[in-house]
Amino acid sequence: MICCGLSNRAGGGDVDGVVKERSLAIYLAAFAAALTVPLLLLAAFLTWRFAEAENRQLRAGALQLTETVAAEIDRLLTSRLAILRALATSPAIDAGDFARFDAQAREFSSLGIDIRLRRMDGQLLVDTATPQGSPLPQWPVIEPMESAVAQREPVFSDLFVSRGTGTYAVAIFLPVIRGDEVAFVVSTTFSPDVFARIMADFRVAAPYYASLADRTGLIIARSSRHSETVGRSLPAFASLTGSSGGWRGVNPEGVEVSAFYSRSPASGWFLALGVEVAALNRSLWNSLAWMLAVAAGLIGIATAVASLIVRRLARASTAMTDAAAAMERGQLTVVPRTGVAEVNRVGEAFGRASVKLHLQASALARANRDLEQRVEERSRELRASEDRYRLLAENVRDMILLRNVEGRIFYASPSSHRLLGYTAEEMTGLRPADVVHHDDWKRVDAVNRAIGEGRELGFSVHRLRHKEGHWVWIQAAYSRIDGVGPDEPNIIVVVRDDTERQEQETKLRQTNEALRQFSAIVSHDLQAPLRHINMFSDMLKLKVGDGDPEAAGYAANIMASVERMQRLIRSLIAYTQVAYALVKREDVDLAAVVGEAMAVLDADITEAGAAIKVFNLPRVDGDGELLTRLFQNLIGNALKYRSEEPLVVKIRARPAGRMWEISVEDNGIGIDPLYGERIFEIFRRLHRDERRYPGLGLGLALCRRIVESHGGEIWLDKDWPKGARFQFTLPRQRGRKDLSAGGDDGPFRTEASDRG
Repeated sequence: MICCGLSNRAGGGDVDGVVKERSLAIYLAAFAAALTVPLLLLAAFLTWRFAEAENRQLRAGALQLTETVAAEIDRLLTSRLAILRALATSPAIDAGDFARFDAQAREFSSLGIDIRLRRMDGQLLVDTATPQGSPLPQWPVIEPMESAVAQREPVFSDLFVSRGTGTYAVAIFLPVIRGDEVAFVVSTTFSPDVFARIMADFRVAAPYYASLADRTGLIIARSSRHSETVGRSLPAFASLTGSSGGWRGVNPEGVEVSAFYSRSPASGWFLALGVEVAALNRSLWNSLAWMLAVAAGLIGIATAVASLIVRRLARASTAMTDAAAAMERGQLTVVPRTGVAEVNRVGEAFGRASVKLHLQASALARANRDLEQRVEERSRELRASEDRYRLLAENVRDMILLRNVEGRIFYASPSSHRLLGYTAEEMTGLRPADVVHHDDWKRVDAVNRAIGEGRELGFSVHRLRHKEGHWVWIQAAYSRIDGVGPDEPNIIVVVRDDTERQEQETKLRQTNEALRQFSAIVSHDLQAPLRHINMFSDMLKLKVGDGDPEAAGYAANIMASVERMQRLIRSLIAYTQVAYALVKREDVDLAAVVGEAMAVLDADITEAGAAIKVFNLPRVDGDGELLTRLFQNLIGNALKYRSEEPLVVKIRARPAGRMWEISVEDNGIGIDPLYGERIFEIFRRLHRDERRYPGLGLGLALCRRIVESHGGEIWLDKDWPKGARFQFTLPRQRGRKDLSAGGDDGPFRTEASDRG
């Protein structure tokens, strides 16, 4: 009776108590095939055709605009080059009448064209960008000018910063050839604004975007936001190959574009002009909206039809829900009978499954209680063990690493921040080759390979790069974990800071070497015999008097030699006092130290007519007296070895990791780079003429000892083009932030720039 009641309620239109069954797939397939498929296919086809037509029209416009703008830019460059070629043949150059050439070149100033004529050494002879008659400077020869001279052909430069205006510019350099030699170089400069105006004149505006880039990919001009993007790298520049083509990507403004590009045969520059992808897709979205409207209509029709099916499925769903609820409660399920054959078969399966589930539920409950108890016990043990190891790893001063043979770090203890400045999370992203000193890599790599090949233990002493850039000496002990795969953490590394020990050993070696040199020279009591020699020579000179001039001359030579020997001994003693003095650690203002050194040398500076220029020097930790001696020797060295030109000495600094790098540069006679190391040796002199260059060769040796006693290094800049530049490092102040930037313009840099 229950079964019959359920069947009648679910079946609906039954006849004589017999339920007519149909498959659910038949209802759904008939609905989808009859209403939606043909119409949706037609709408999609029409949308695609319309969007393709719109895209072709926009792309054709972009290609035509690219060709037009590129041709106009080439026309401008060609016309400027023609002007340069005409001026290069001027008879005024042959006659050396640069005033007449200046007047000829200034005829183009009304057109906004600046002309410059240079000698081969960079000296400007004519510059129409400056008032007529103004003094003209000598600029360094830059790479485009050198290329024009070497190739004997005009060269179009890449984007650079003009030395005269401090703004971005490009230029054309044309060699002026007389006979078989390049005599001069004539050039003209373009502001990037010129090319931006060309783009504006041809109405390159949204949805079109244009960029002009040089051969290195730097943007020369833009059709929009020109001033913000000049000098930036052109996105996807590396993919622009050949003389022309197309690409798709994001432009400097972050807008996705589909672009065409063309390389100028004259300058080698690239013009990329694209159309906004959003504009290309707009027609597609409009068509899609129309298609969605059609689809909405179809859905409305489908909904009406589906409601007929839903009513039949609702009754079947109710029967299945009742059966599922009964099985959930652990009861035997009543097999439902509905108007859907699939539902009826599922209901029969429910009935069979409910019997099995009821029997298995009790067994599963018992097993679950036992498992939960064992898991809880094991979890307590693991938590206790994990807490012990975490307490050990996080509180030990040594850094503990867990890594595999390939060098991947899976875990780093918090002490990594104290030792190397990296957090534990940052350490997991590092590889050994990123932080190990290149001089130590072979030794460290050998230990790694040995551990990877099965050795259980390993040890090495090497240097690691601190996050701030300096090197830290460490001791590393390796221990291999057996039974772990190569891709898993199978090596424990304990790292200990060894910097203090290494520094002490280094200082000890330096001290021993200095003592060895000192002992070799002053191993015997030299001064007493020298005084006797000097006394007896004086007595001999008085005894012979004017009676024997030759003997008197010999006595005088002996006394002069004795005096020089005494000066050598006194200098050696002074060197020892400085070299092994106890270095005080105090807050030292280098600007004040240089001022004291200049005060000591004031008479020599005035006599030489020298200019000492000091730029924003920092404060350091060191010994003020020794540092004053250091700058006194370096400035005195520049005064002694000056050239015929007025002496200019510049002193500046820049940060270098945990050190300051100080430079003392002059425009004197300079030092041969071959002697860059020997000049710091004690009593090493490069000039034998003591009357012109007096001294004993002790000053630079003292400088080296003073710098090394502060933990720094000193060297001669062998690439300094004129004069000499000594560079040395001093430690930055600890425990406080340095307030000075170092130098008048921060770090040193050399740039290829030119006013023309």
